Amino acid sequence: MKEFAKNIGVLVMIIGVLILVIPFLTQDGVTNNTTLAIGLLVVIEGFLGHIFVNNLKDSKTGNIVWLIALLVVPFFIFLFAKKAAYGEELKELKS
Repeated sequence: MKEFAKNIGVLVMIIGVLILVIPFLTQDGVTNNTTLAIGLLVVIEGFLGHIFVNNLKDSKTGNIVWLIALLVVPFFIFLFAKKAAYGEELKELKS
């Protein structure tokens, strides 16, 4: 579970790439801007989420900045993954 939690950002990025690639391959290369925007947003969310999960610094102000950067719902998904992956190490850093 820890390895999955550490790499959840990469998984989200791969999903974003699939959102970009599958319509291109199935519609004779015709894509619309909505599909491109959603795919780009998911790739960026995965990139930022990977950074957030693997960043061992944990503070309230830092979490507020990440909350804004990751949008609200993905933040809580990545926060859960971070606590699952680095629970004990975060507690040691705080004390």
